[in-house]
Amino acid sequence: MVKFSKQMGRFLYRSLLAVVLFSWTGFAWSQASGFNLNIFYGHGLLKGEKTIDWGGAGGSLGYHHDLSNRFGLALNIGIAGDDLGASSVEGIYSAKYFFSDNDETAVYLGSFIGVQSIKAKERYPTVNASKVQVPIGLQLGLRGGLDGFFGELFLQAGYNLGNGDLYSNSDGMVRTAPVYFSLGLGILGFGWDH
Repeated sequence: MVKFSKQMGRFLYRSLLAVVLFSWTGFAWSQASGFNLNIFYGHGLLKGEKTIDWGGAGGSLGYHHDLSNRFGLALNIGIAGDDLGASSVEGIYSAKYFFSDNDETAVYLGSFIGVQSIKAKERYPTVNASKVQVPIGLQLGLRGGLDGFFGELFLQAGYNLGNGDLYSNSDGMVRTAPVYFSLGLGILGFGWDH
């Protein structure tokens, strides 16, 4: 279960405010806009003993903004957790190049950068630790046209700048994962042409 502190609540509030301001200011320069919900599964937030620890899952609210029939932007604000007891609040900004006209379903390739606030709680003894890191990487996906209802499939792979030591316990140092990797599905998308 993900529990929020006041600091995480403020971060989430400011992030949602940024999404609203981003959407309002973008209307003058865009071809289409839309919102959707995303669910994703991928790499855990904390570094486990395995090379890739598939224990992370979460959800986000996304705002999509097509600048032309080949270029688009997106901002996703979400929460995630993993099976090692960590939770995160994150904002991911991505730029997308579509290989065909994005008025219809199209494959895209893009880059992303974000801010991720990780909080971990050790059960015995109780330890509260937090860290902010910056995920950067590439995104490959398939998205429907924004006018009306749309869906999206995506794969993200990247590196977390600022990863490292989070807290120590009896087993040694617990670290945040250097890998940012997720497979996601965008659902309940609704958009409009300008």
